[in-house]
Amino acid sequence: MDQLSRRLSGMRRVAVLFVIASVAVSQHDSALLASSASVAALQWAKGFIEGRTYKNPSLGIEFTPAPGLEFGDVPELKGKPGAVPLIVTITATRSGHPFEPTEVMAFYADALAYYPPGQRSSDSYVRKVITANKKEGFEPLRESSEGQLSRVVFARQDFVKGPVYEEVLVKTCKAEALVFIFTGASRDETSKLIAATRLKLDFARSGCSR
Repeated sequence: MDQLSRRLSGMRRVAVLFVIASVAVSQHDSALLASSASVAALQWAKGFIEGRTYKNPSLGIEFTPAPGLEFGDVPELKGKPGAVPLIVTITATRSGHPFEPTEVMAFYADALAYYPPGQRSSDSYVRKVITANKKEGFEPLRESSEGQLSRVVFARQDFVKGPVYEEVLVKTCKAEALVFIFTGASRDETSKLIAATRLKLDFARSGCSR
């Protein structure tokens, strides 16, 4: 199993059929990474849950999942602030019928300094997600397109694996990729989850464009 697959398998929750697709570069690509000064500026915190809302001032982001989805665990910070790789992740789920997929909203922020400069756009990151998800048995549906979450524009890619339908939204900003993963029994179900999710971005703090 290669480095990518090990990272994906390690982040997979057994009860939930989805992939958090964060892709590492190999050691020989280290010369292409950002300067140590820009990496040192990545002073992220894991954030916190307040009521039903996840808040992370260090990333300039907060969001509330669709009604019925609950955060099962506290947010996680994978890595050491000021170094790469660095990932912040949190998941909210809702269990349905025993024979239906669990509804999921997963979020992670991935430090772009871990990737070569030419691989830090939203389109490039979506291609990484496609490659990673295909290794886990998810098949991409149609070409990637544009999606919105609370009127914020993201690149979007849909997948299917057996009874699981998955929509992935990706937005690369100045220092990080923001990735939301929604899974359910159908496109209609995941679209409802997206429509009911409330996102608030501090564009200045996050370094994201509108």
